[in-house]
Amino acid sequence: MLMVARDRSYPELRDVLIGRRVVIWTCNTCARLCNDIGGSDSAERLAAALREDGVEVIGTLSTSASCLEGKVRAKADAELMSGTDVILSMTCNIGALCAERVFRKEVLNPIVTVGAGFIDENRKMFVCGEGNKKLTAEELSDAAAERGLRCDPYA
Repeated sequence: MLMVARDRSYPELRDVLIGRRVVIWTCNTCARLCNDIGGSDSAERLAAALREDGVEVIGTLSTSASCLEGKVRAKADAELMSGTDVILSMTCNIGALCAERVFRKEVLNPIVTVGAGFIDENRKMFVCGEGNKKLTAEELSDAAAERGLRCDPYA
């Protein structure tokens, strides 16, 4: 599993998207499991907030694994994509690259892949650091903050 964080504030994201027709693309696996940075529910909340702030969000799409091209291709909607200026990818970097390849549109990905990790049976997140050191979610949040990243959803 890939652990992710976001690289900008909501106002910064909103300002980049104003004046563009946006489709939000997200993954219901890694990005959702990392404190709801991604996932269908988070994408819908973000879409609602952006619409309230004047961004033309024309749709949201999601899959269980955005790193699998076949799953991304199965969600491709030619009609929706024909009216899209940019895809806002709420996925890891692999999911964003896959979306760009399949949808053939500009992809904006404000999500940073921090590294590989796992979630234990109690839904506690761990990131594998250097030398196989386990970082807890709290340590990940601290490490992300040091890099100017945030470990929470936009909305």
